[in-house]
Amino acid sequence: MGISKIVALPVVGGLAMAPGASLQAEELELDYSGSVRARYETLNNPIFPTTEEARPKTNNRLSTRIRLKGEANYGSWNATVEIEDSRAFLDDNDPTLKSSQVNALEPIQFFISYKGISKHVERITAGRLTLDHGSRRLMARTRYRNATNTFEGALVDTNWYDWSVRGFYLQPVSRFPADAASIDSNERAFDKSYSNRKFFGVYAESDDKAWKIHSYWLKEDDSPELATKNRDLYTLSVDYSKSFAAGWKGNIEAIGQTGTARQSSSASDTTDRDVRAWMVHAHIGKQISDTTFVRAEIDAASGDDDATDDKINAFDSLYGLRRFDYGPTDVYQTFPRSNILAPGLRSVTKLGSLHNIMVGYKGLWLQNVAAGEDDFLGHQLEVRWRYQAMKPLRLEFGGAYLAKGDALESGAYPDDAMYAYTGFMYSF
Repeated sequence: MGISKIVALPVVGGLAMAPGASLQAEELELDYSGSVRARYETLNNPIFPTTEEARPKTNNRLSTRIRLKGEANYGSWNATVEIEDSRAFLDDNDPTLKSSQVNALEPIQFFISYKGISKHVERITAGRLTLDHGSRRLMARTRYRNATNTFEGALVDTNWYDWSVRGFYLQPVSRFPADAASIDSNERAFDKSYSNRKFFGVYAESDDKAWKIHSYWLKEDDSPELATKNRDLYTLSVDYSKSFAAGWKGNIEAIGQTGTARQSSSASDTTDRDVRAWMVHAHIGKQISDTTFVRAEIDAASGDDDATDDKINAFDSLYGLRRFDYGPTDVYQTFPRSNILAPGLRSVTKLGSLHNIMVGYKGLWLQNVAAGEDDFLGHQLEVRWRYQAMKPLRLEFGGAYLAKGDALESGAYPDDAMYAYTGFMYSF
């Protein structure tokens, strides 16, 4: 989003000064930015097995998202407020419509920060905020998805020995309303966080951006207002990128997860199970022309084959996103980042500053299945074209085709899934 300065006011830094001292003035700067987005999606044959009673064969949705952001800067101080209005239309009684797509007229950010504290402490921030960390597989601000992850708490940004290090203590914000009827009607209610769910840790990044380290703890307990899986998880990610000769680039991210959790958030589920889970992403690619980059990639995450035993091996992606690895979310409802093995190929072509074209292929398998069960999910082809019609206006067209494998050829709609979308975003 672009930022426009609308006023700058000089403010005298001190009223009484020693003789010979010069007057210092600060400027109060008020900035604003925003965007308006609309997207139409259509899906024929849901990906996952279901029944005719649960959902129809075809699903259409029109979603809108408006973001308005205002900032006030005075010296080392910053105050930011951002409001988001996310709504959905046309999809009557769609069971996949959740608060992750609809969140009407909600302040997703309101925080204050102070910068330049000392040689090593760059900034302290407190309030409600959105965050992108590293690969965005564990913590991310949503882009494709209609509604946004938000948190309330504090950040401390520091710099140590050529590393940028952020410490944080946050309470994830739950979106409301949460019932299907209210979401379908685009009703609004103020979102809130809970003291019995805490997310804290450290994110570190080397100055050359080659290394990224995530060290996160998530702790939650049930309360009269919040039903949880009682997750007590520690997650560690190590992410390394390297550029080679002749235009080759590579990346690998390995994540381990340990702790305890329950299989569900049901009040009757009181059994804490040991969690041992993992996730890996890797890719290597080459700039094959002035306009096109091609890469081979693989994504894998551990999964469960028995929900009745005393352990959980299903990977929990916390507050990360999956659209950029597995395909469109929202109506398409792409595969979760859990119990999956997905090698693939991807190309991105940039024709000047106007056109950005992505073509991707994934072969998809379940990583862990019970003896005798099918594990092949299918072949997925995805395309996406962005056209910058003018500086503030971007058009986007795309779709996905899933040739279903044996593991998905059941239920009321066993045929291949076909999905398409078109939309625009106007930024100011």
